[in-house]
Amino acid sequence: MTVFRTLTTTTAILAGTAAAADVTAQQVWDNWKGQMEVYGQGFTTSGEAMEGDTLVVSDVTIEMQDNDAAVLAELGDIELTENGDGTVSVSTEDSYPITVTVTPPNDDPSTINMTMSQTNMDITVSGDPEAMIYDISAEVYALSIDSLGGRVAEQAELGEAMFALRDLAGKYSVREEELTHIAYELSAGALDLDFAFTETGEDGAFSVNGDLADLSTFANLVLPQDMDLEAEQPPFNDGLAIDGGYTFGDARYDFSFRADGEAGSGAATVDGGTLAFAMDKDGLSYTGEAQNVEVSVEMPSQVPFPFEASLAAYGFDLQMPLSQGDGEPRDARLAFNLTDLQVSEILWNLGDPQQVLPREPVSIALAVDAQVTPFFDFLDPEQQQAAVMAEVPGELNGVQVTELEIKAAGAEITGDGAFTFDNEDLTTFNGVPRPEGKMSFEINGINSLIDKLVQMGLIPEEEAMMPRMMMGMFTTPVGDDKLTSTIEVNEQGHVLANGQRLR
Repeated sequence: MTVFRTLTTTTAILAGTAAAADVTAQQVWDNWKGQMEVYGQGFTTSGEAMEGDTLVVSDVTIEMQDNDAAVLAELGDIELTENGDGTVSVSTEDSYPITVTVTPPNDDPSTINMTMSQTNMDITVSGDPEAMIYDISAEVYALSIDSLGGRVAEQAELGEAMFALRDLAGKYSVREEELTHIAYELSAGALDLDFAFTETGEDGAFSVNGDLADLSTFANLVLPQDMDLEAEQPPFNDGLAIDGGYTFGDARYDFSFRADGEAGSGAATVDGGTLAFAMDKDGLSYTGEAQNVEVSVEMPSQVPFPFEASLAAYGFDLQMPLSQGDGEPRDARLAFNLTDLQVSEILWNLGDPQQVLPREPVSIALAVDAQVTPFFDFLDPEQQQAAVMAEVPGELNGVQVTELEIKAAGAEITGDGAFTFDNEDLTTFNGVPRPEGKMSFEINGINSLIDKLVQMGLIPEEEAMMPRMMMGMFTTPVGDDKLTSTIEVNEQGHVLANGQRLR
């Protein structure tokens, strides 16, 4: 948390908060100082002086500390120049040092000496009485680790450590009302990552290199006034809300390692992807996806051939209500997909040297929507203990399986269905709300797959009888190795398979 707050606070120097219309340099600086108080961190200067139309703030230093770590950022001079049109240009040093000292409870302190650098950084501040907008651009904005000290220096020798954003452009705005509304959007033509170290006095080493194109990020934050960043629980119940994410284009990562006589290397590429996250007192949302993922790993001492795998796409979607809302059922969702997973022929040959199984890609997809009625506001500290102690924290009102697909080794299962739940009837199914609805399945190639598994010796012939008998009970043949099944629970609580009553 301390390092994250360090970067956040340092960035705040380049993007202050709301001031008056026709912004003046002093207003921008005074407002920034007030924002630092919100962050709860200390800073010092050696003085402020107005030189013509420019406010010069000398020797700016930020310090922050908690039980485990301390951070010192020495930013040097900051100049805020009034442009005569109600805007202010902000300039900082081209680079400045940041020192992080970590003090574990049962170990000696470690020191990390870093440099934040920026090339052709341009910051212009504009605004009105309710909001200020910061337009930011830079050729390069980079953070590098220069040296290690203390305990960590006894364990590792630093080769290279650098994180850089190139062709940076963005906008940052703040609106002060009863709550503080912060919004930013940022794009970079490229992100570069280089990191390497070796074990001191040992043979161990690790390095990673990453390149990512067309990065775009955004965030919208709603913060309570005078929010305590050190609070045990984030103040979602007081209005805290977070909404953000990113997209990216082509990406590549390479790594290598050496430790305890073992060595390995690998690479991964992705054609692009997205991630989005949102959370407030009412709910949580987390989604992401990526396209055309390829991975290769080599560990000659363990496996005498490379491991290679690829994915056409993967994704996930989680939606979860966290409060009672108006007491009516609320939507929830869980979905994921793994599309066209393939591995190299070498790996296939290990498990299937006779090439009995079809070597087509594997796909798995599931999407489940639900309606639930929470009995508590789970982010309200006063209700959390009651929710933990409650026998049931809410009601399940309905479930819809909108996508189900499993495709592998020549077999495929698809399905969909929907159920509602009667929470007043807890006797029909022994304490579980009575469901009503049906689920339909289509199964292709399953008998052929069982035959192939028997041929490979993975399933004894006598044990293959059981799944065949189960399919005979619950499915209906409709074609060549094609089966269907409909599982239904009716309003009387009867369980039916293809119209035949099971319960």
